[in-house]
Amino acid sequence: MSTSDAPTGYHHGDLKRALLEAAFEMLDAEGTDGLGLRELARKVGVSPAAPYRHFRSRQALLEAVAIEGFRRFSAMMEAKQAHTPEPRQLVAMAEAYVRFALVQPALFRLMFSQQVDKRANKALHQAAVDAYASLAKAAAREVPEAPSEGAVIAWAFVHGLSMLLLDDQLLGVSPQNSDSLIRNLAQRFVAGLRTGVAPNPQVR
Repeated sequence: MSTSDAPTGYHHGDLKRALLEAAFEMLDAEGTDGLGLRELARKVGVSPAAPYRHFRSRQALLEAVAIEGFRRFSAMMEAKQAHTPEPRQLVAMAEAYVRFALVQPALFRLMFSQQVDKRANKALHQAAVDAYASLAKAAAREVPEAPSEGAVIAWAFVHGLSMLLLDDQLLGVSPQNSDSLIRNLAQRFVAGLRTGVAPNPQVR
C-alpha cells in the first residue's frame, strides 16, 4: 500500500477493516443507496482507487458487509446460547433476532435482500448458514419429532415479526416501544411450539 492510498496511522492489513467499519456507518446513516466505493474512500480518507484493492466492485463491497453482518449476528446468537439456560435459549434467541433487526435495520435488510446472492458467493452462504445454526439447534430441540420443521417454524416466526415491525405493520407498535411485545410473543411462541399449538396473540 502506498502512502498516497492511506493516511498516516494505517498499517498493512488495517485498511480493509477500516473500510468495512466505515461502510457499516454509511449503511446505517444512508442505506444501501448511499454506499459506494468512491464515497467510502472519501469517508476513510484514502484515494478513490484504494478500496478496489479489497473490493473489486460495489457488489463485492455489499457482499462483504453482509458477510460481516452475518458473522456479528452469529456471534450474538452464540453468546445468547452460551449464557442462557437451555430451557430459555429459544426465547432469548428469538428476542435477540428481532432486536438485531430493529437496531440495525439497513444491515438486516441487506443481509436478507436480493442485492446479495448467497448462492453465488460461498463465503456469504456459509456465513448465513452459520448464523442460522444456533437458532435452528435451539428450535429443533423443542420439536424432537420434527426438528427440521421446528427450525423453519422458528425462523419464520422471528423473521416475520422482524419484518412486520420494520415495515410498521403492527398498529400502535413501533421499534421504539416493542420490547414487551417481542418478549411476550417469543414466550408464547415457544410455549406453543412445545405443545404443538400455534400461538394466536391478540395484537392491539
